[in-house]
Amino acid sequence: MITIDEIARLAQVSKSTVSKALNDRHDVSPSTKQRILDIAKEHNFTPNIFGKSLKSKVTRNIGVIFTREKLPLSNNTFFSRILEGIEAELAINNYNLVLNIIPENSEKELPRMIRERHVDGIILIGIFSDSFVDKLLEYKIHVVQVDPKDDRSEFSQVFIDNEHGAYLATQHLIDAGHEKIAFVSGELSRLSFKQRLDGYIKTLKHNGIPVDEKLIMAYGLEEGYNQVKTLLQNGKPTAIFSAHDINALHGCKAVYDMKLRIPDDISIVGFDDIWLSAVATPPLTTVRVYKEELGSIGVRTLLQTISGKTTRPINTVVPVKLIERQSVRKLDASKQQ
Repeated sequence: MITIDEIARLAQVSKSTVSKALNDRHDVSPSTKQRILDIAKEHNFTPNIFGKSLKSKVTRNIGVIFTREKLPLSNNTFFSRILEGIEAELAINNYNLVLNIIPENSEKELPRMIRERHVDGIILIGIFSDSFVDKLLEYKIHVVQVDPKDDRSEFSQVFIDNEHGAYLATQHLIDAGHEKIAFVSGELSRLSFKQRLDGYIKTLKHNGIPVDEKLIMAYGLEEGYNQVKTLLQNGKPTAIFSAHDINALHGCKAVYDMKLRIPDDISIVGFDDIWLSAVATPPLTTVRVYKEELGSIGVRTLLQTISGKTTRPINTVVPVKLIERQSVRKLDASKQQ
């Protein structure tokens, strides 16, 4: 691609004159401006928006950093939907998306787009180490975290209403006659899973049901198969609340491999409402998370900060909804024995 230096040589003018012409300045004669524009068009010249931003201090670019954990973004039906919400909101506001995908626990240095100030702000999606987040603080860049691993008061954050969602799931099972309800999730070091466990425990206590530690299994995002198999072999619950749909679907396979049926022998409720939940056999009752809205709110919050409309971190909690399908059976009191 042709450079400004080459355009200046072909047009027999200075680089500053080329820059003025490309930026439609009035202190360049119409004939010179047209000659420069014709040369630029002939050679498919595209202005460097990053270079322009160094002078304007505004890039109209928003960076999104995603840690892909074990699944690539294309297979992550939760975070890819959040990204769709981000893209749509940025387009509405005439901003560009700059995406950076990094493996979990490999954030040795900040991405180039931050170090070289190529973006006006950052949206974080996924799990990030404390050291990585601390580095962002040093750069004094506007940041919004979506579904964060930890509650960081320094940044604006967009949360899922995890505790209420867990209440909806657990109460639904209790209303269906279940008392021996197991809880399955990923590691509790992640804020969302800890909040879902809290909601599960509070709902049991509110209904006068003792909390059985043997029915709580929280380790590994994709360990639902082994968790459910162990529960069915030992704890023998009548129902399982899985704090993640992927866990729930792995658990469904364990049920079938043990020659049991859902919901006849065991009821299961998930959390997230990924698209696979609706096509599972049977379709999975779950808690719907409005994933696109998480991304959209993240963008709107970030743009408020960038524009100076707010100077303090904003925390937003996005509501959830119970989606009833066919994976829960209503029990008689005798089934609890």
